Amino acid sequence: MKLYQLFVCAAALAGVTCAQTAAPGLKIALVNIQNAITSTADGRNAEKQLDDEFAPRKARLDAQEKEIAALQAKMDAGGLAEDAKQQLGLDIDHKSLLLNIATQDADGDLRAAQKKVLQTLGPKMIACIAQYAKANGYAMVFDISESEVPKLYPNAIDITRQVIAEYEKNGQLVRSKTSK
Repeated sequence: MKLYQLFVCAAALAGVTCAQTAAPGLKIALVNIQNAITSTADGRNAEKQLDDEFAPRKARLDAQEKEIAALQAKMDAGGLAEDAKQQLGLDIDHKSLLLNIATQDADGDLRAAQKKVLQTLGPKMIACIAQYAKANGYAMVFDISESEVPKLYPNAIDITRQVIAEYEKNGQLVRSKTSK
């Protein structure tokens, strides 16, 4: 496994060296796809829909957390008989377990809903990036949402804002054509 990782690192460094030395005219672009998607009107609308959909669930989880905190404060205050203290501890443990399960379920449901949004908006954004890169002569485009690519390509240009503007312009064209 370590040999494979070493090979991947060596190949990446070789690619960097080749890109920087063998092809000085090679234009390389960077784009933060996550920021690009969430910065568009479509992304903001999807985010608002998710917030609206999951807000009641979050409120219920917050209420359960407050209930547990109040029980814990009652326990910490002391003055309880030993069996009452033991029962309160069991109640706190039970409610905490139920809260953890509900939180995990909510997190899973939110991730699934976010994935669905990305499956809808992602291909549109990728197409926009490809179109922009081709029109502007970029040979390679790297997603820097969660990577160290900028360190590897210090001469690369971040085109995230331009791609967002292009996406919005294309969206306006599509909306104006469909509204006629």
